[in-house]
Amino acid sequence: KDVVAVCKWVCENLSADRVLLVGSSAGAPISGSAVDQVEQVVGYVSLGYPFGLMASILFGRHQKAILQSPKPKLFVMGTCDGFTSVKQLKNKLSCAAGRVETHLIEGVSHFQMEGPAYDAQMAALISEFIASL
Repeated sequence: KDVVAVCKWVCENLSADRVLLVGSSAGAPISGSAVDQVEQVVGYVSLGYPFGLMASILFGRHQKAILQSPKPKLFVMGTCDGFTSVKQLKNKLSCAAGRVETHLIEGVSHFQMEGPAYDAQMAALISEFIASL
């Protein structure tokens, strides 16, 4: 509800007609669940989406929404994530609707990717994805 409310506020108060939702770690399933609830959302970027077994218990109800959305999606993950294996990511995304892109960062863990050393790379990947929409 909060993500939807913020998106609607932005569209109404900042005259935005296109919104890209970006979620990192636990925020990825939360933001992903709102993608199809706001017409102005044109795409979605996940940074370290937790698809693993334990995360599925916590966020499983959120996964369905983003996987079924026809809107373009980019999933960025380190190959040493710890919460989600590359195999789990590929298995989950194999049944996803619409345009789905992945970007794997070799040898990087979940929390490393969230650190400032990767901020510029994350910003570049997001900018590149925006340009493709």
